[in-house]
Amino acid sequence: MRKCCPHCRSYGVVKHRRRLWRRLARRPHTYSCIDCGATFPLQALDPSPDRAVLQPDRDGDSPPCPPPAPRVRIAARRAGTALARHLSPTRIAKRLAWLWQWLRRPPIEVWVVKQIDDDILHLCGIGTPWTEQRRGVVIEALRQGSYRGGVCIGRTGAVLNSRRFEALIPRDALQLESAAACACWEGRSWGISHVPQRCWLHDGRLVAHLGTVNDRAGLVSSEDVSTIRDSVTPGVTPGDPVVFLAGAARGDPLPPSHEVTASRRQTQDAGWREDGSWGRIPRSPGGSDPL
Repeated sequence: MRKCCPHCRSYGVVKHRRRLWRRLARRPHTYSCIDCGATFPLQALDPSPDRAVLQPDRDGDSPPCPPPAPRVRIAARRAGTALARHLSPTRIAKRLAWLWQWLRRPPIEVWVVKQIDDDILHLCGIGTPWTEQRRGVVIEALRQGSYRGGVCIGRTGAVLNSRRFEALIPRDALQLESAAACACWEGRSWGISHVPQRCWLHDGRLVAHLGTVNDRAGLVSSEDVSTIRDSVTPGVTPGDPVVFLAGAARGDPLPPSHEVTASRRQTQDAGWREDGSWGRIPRSPGGSDPL
């Protein structure tokens, strides 16, 4: 059905595009006539007799828009009620408290174990998983022992791959006892051997021996060199010592110094002559070589 202007009965009616706030508030569209220039709402186009046709003012301005429809008022009232509920002081305080707790949550800490022997845990220290996964996913993977990713040990700042370590144990799952000499994990007691930083990237086996840990006697891990010791053949004497000498000390003949100087002069003074030949270019006494 074609829309007709209520003033000049023209069919040149154009619908205006609503602004963003009018769309959010679900305000109705407004229309204007290209012939008489009048602006009117949608209700003026309704041919029902109970709707009065709006007439322009004497100054030629468009008449004011009628109050919104009942459904618009109901939607606006519901939106205002929901906004007031979300902006209530109690709700805002709860959200701020939750945000503060979320920002202050401690990082995930794990015990980094380099090697597990029958009764000894070779412990590197406390580390932090270095990954972009969600916190819950990382915690569940650590509990199941299936975490794969980076781990930062202590305050060194170096991020190492978890494949270089045998186990990453959550901090609350392993309890140290008796001055960090033993620990309780998986319902049994384990001895603790401290792994120095030089052994973190060692791919071979580690052995524990008595040493000093934090000014106390304890177990310290080191590289297992028994395979190298076994490969050495006993009773083999080393050969003659090798002495490195310079060329002159080895007896290499050196050319005389005057020959070296002459060859250097020939190389420096060589060039194209005026007759087109290549060779030494004679110089004037004033520009002769001081050598």
